[in-house]
Amino acid sequence: MKASDLAGFFLRSLFVMASLNFQRMQNLGFAFAVLPLLRGMGKDEKSISSFLVRHLGYFNTHPYLSGAVLGSVIRLEEGNGHHDQTSDISRLKKSLMGPYAAIGDSFFWGSLRPLAGITAAAMAYQGSAWAPFVLLLIFDPLHAWIRLKGFLEGYRQGWQGITYIQSWDLPRLAHFMRWGTIFCLAVAAACLSQGIANTYLGIWMQSLVGIAVLAAVLLSFLAVERGLSPLTILYGMTAGCVALMI
Repeated sequence: MKASDLAGFFLRSLFVMASLNFQRMQNLGFAFAVLPLLRGMGKDEKSISSFLVRHLGYFNTHPYLSGAVLGSVIRLEEGNGHHDQTSDISRLKKSLMGPYAAIGDSFFWGSLRPLAGITAAAMAYQGSAWAPFVLLLIFDPLHAWIRLKGFLEGYRQGWQGITYIQSWDLPRLAHFMRWGTIFCLAVAAACLSQGIANTYLGIWMQSLVGIAVLAAVLLSFLAVERGLSPLTILYGMTAGCVALMI
């Protein structure tokens, strides 16, 4: 397939969420992305019908990893004219969309986006005009690269396209990013509380307040990682703050 054709497929994949619906989720967006493949089927009504049935069925995964599924599907569809791979194509989509959704939600929504947001918010609080640009620089290049490279590797390797996503080890990377996010949040909270304490406390007490807030945030996250209920932590901190105020 020509590079220009692949570029067209990839650009179409960026609109996979444009026709999201509650019945079959991203099926219309995915069907739109693979629609140019119909040109190679001529006027064979049976092939066209089978194609539409395959790609208008239920489909839902993380939008940033949908390109990886699309690339593999295109590779299989190209060989579908030589030997019947209809069941393989449907099975591929079903086997990838669930794991990719879980991995993508955990990494992009649960780790990368909070890290970018908190970093930018901390810079904005300090009065930096670069905060919005830092937000985009942290979030956009990484997800765009995974999206593009995932599509290309999916097309190149077909069934084995999943190995590229596996090579990133996104769950492990997400774990480190969450710790980075919590650390940034703790530092921001410590700086904020220290700034508030400036009016009422001496220099040593200001430092102690900042260290205490930093430690409290980090210990809370560690407790959640160990299985302690966030609600218990919230009630405990609320009680502690009330006690300090009294």
